[in-house]
This record gives sequence, structure tokens and C-alpha cells, in this order.
Amino acid sequence: MSDLHQHEVSPDEGFYRTFSAAQIEAILSALTQQSPEFPYELTYLGEGGELWRNLEEETTTYWTTALRDLDTMLGEHAEKLLALAPPSGPVRIVDLGPGTARPIRGLMRYLLDRSRLAGYRAIDISTGMLSLAERTLREEFPDHAHRFELIHGDFAGPQLLQALPAGDAGARLIVAAGGTLYNFTDPSGLLRHIGQAMSGSDVLLLTLRVDSGFNRPPYMDEVRVGGPTKPLFLVGLNLLGLDQSWYVNEVGFDRDRGEIFSRVRFVEPVAVTIDVNGGGKTISFTPGDTVLVFRYLFLDEEGVAAHLSRCGLRVHLLERGESDEVVLVAAMREQ
Repeated sequence: MSDLHQHEVSPDEGFYRTFSAAQIEAILSALTQQSPEFPYELTYLGEGGELWRNLEEETTTYWTTALRDLDTMLGEHAEKLLALAPPSGPVRIVDLGPGTARPIRGLMRYLLDRSRLAGYRAIDISTGMLSLAERTLREEFPDHAHRFELIHGDFAGPQLLQALPAGDAGARLIVAAGGTLYNFTDPSGLLRHIGQAMSGSDVLLLTLRVDSGFNRPPYMDEVRVGGPTKPLFLVGLNLLGLDQSWYVNEVGFDRDRGEIFSRVRFVEPVAVTIDVNGGGKTISFTPGDTVLVFRYLFLDEEGVAAHLSRCGLRVHLLERGESDEVVLVAAMREQ
């Protein structure tokens, strides 16, 4: 039995301001499952939005080829993407988790220049992310602000239908840039969910980091312990009141799921009590327990195409970026 003193903490008010009651229930559920994790998509709320703003500013100076690919591939292949839509009529961009909205600028410009843009619609659970996207678009397209529709909602749930309503005229280019979908616990379920909301003329566009065979991280074969981890990964744990000295960071690769992951492993016992409907729910961690804080499905090109096919989506275009680490995928619903 451990003789370490158990740390007993409760989240501060920032936690309850950041997350809704439903989101707190989702966090509790995720933390008490057999393999605990803090839902990564919820780290974009509150403080996480500010960290993304800082990251956007940093990447303007720290500009790798892979980052450039993620930001520019949609625009560079806009002609091929538009060819997948009906040959005439309006085309709407629907952005799932827009982030900075920088990746869609070239595609939007291409559609505007050809008088084909019906409008731009984005959905995100984070108002901070939506504000960041709106700022980018207003700076880039000041004369078209009336075309921007920003929806505060969760596209992983029923609110997806607000972004993809059945009454939209024309085709839609549905964008999930930067590997957004591959961060979710169940990317297959999410892809099927999106596919069910798509019409036969809609095109799903993904930009993804893929396994090129040359860009594999050094922890593909064994878990690496210690070292810095991205602040965004730890936002949720910070809001829970967990001191970073109570755990160590680990990164690795889950071969069963095909995922790169980042997690924390506790070195001291901790009990976190969260207020739920006026009562307290306590979650305890003992030394050796882990909590996943980041996941990313890391497939090669063939694996991506096969995964989409299993989810009812057929790949019509797959373009590799200059870096060989990033691909642009265009898929449509199987007829």
C-alpha cells in the first residue's frame, strides 16, 4: 500500500465557466472509463482558445513545409476539387472545426473569382475558435462578411444538421482540415455521422498528416517518458486542478488503434471531486494510472482510403503535399 499522501482537489470556477453541464458529464464519463482520457476536443474551450491564438502567431514565423501544406493545399488543388461538384450552380463551404480558417482561404478565393461561392458556414464548440476564424476571414475577405455563418455547436452530435441542413441549394464542400476528425475517440463513428448528413453531391475534404514511412516519430516502437508536451494537451487537467508535478508525460503509438497518443502517468495519488447537480463526484488516481490527453489516427495513404471506404465514403481524389507528410483527400458518399 502506498504511503504517499493523497492530494485532494476540486476544479476552480474557471472549470465550471468553461464547460457546460453536458460537457462536464462527458468529461466525467471519459475519465471513469476503463482507459481514462480527457476529451481532446474540449480543450479548445476557454484557455485552450487563447493557446490556439498564440499558436497561430507562432506558426507565422515557425513555418515548416508540412504546416504550409496544411494551410495551402485546398487552394492549390481548388480546380480539381471544384470539378467534383456539379458543373454549374452555387457551392457552399462548410467548415467543421475551422480553427484559424486559414486553410480554406485559397479555396474560397477560387470560388469567389468564379462567382461560385454560395457562402461559408463554420461550426465549432468553441466560441473562441469561431472568433478566430471570423477574424481571419474578415481580414482576407472584407467585402464578403455577409456570406459568413458561424454556428456555435458540436458537429459530432445532432447539431451537425444545423451546418448541413437538407435545404441547402447546390453542392457543398465539407472541410475538416488539419486532421480534426482523427483526434476524436471514434473517428469511424464520426465519419459515418457526417456521411449520413451528406447529400449525393457533397464532397468531404480532409487534410491529414499521414505515415509516409519517413516521418515516423521516435516513439513508434516504445513509449517515451518525460520531456515537454504541448500546453494545449494539458488544459483540461489544469482546469481540474491537477498539479503537473503529480504526473509525468508519456508519448507513444497504440498499434491496435493505429494512433499516436500523449498521456500522463500519475506518480502521486490524487482525488478530484467535481460538483455535479449540487453533489460531488470523486475520481481517484493512484500512482501508475494514466489519462490520455491527445490522440491522432496515424495511417498511410492506403490506410486512409480504406478507412474512409469502411465508413461508407469513396475517395475521388488524393493529393500528396510537398512535404510528403500531408495529403488532401476528397471523398463522396457511396451511392
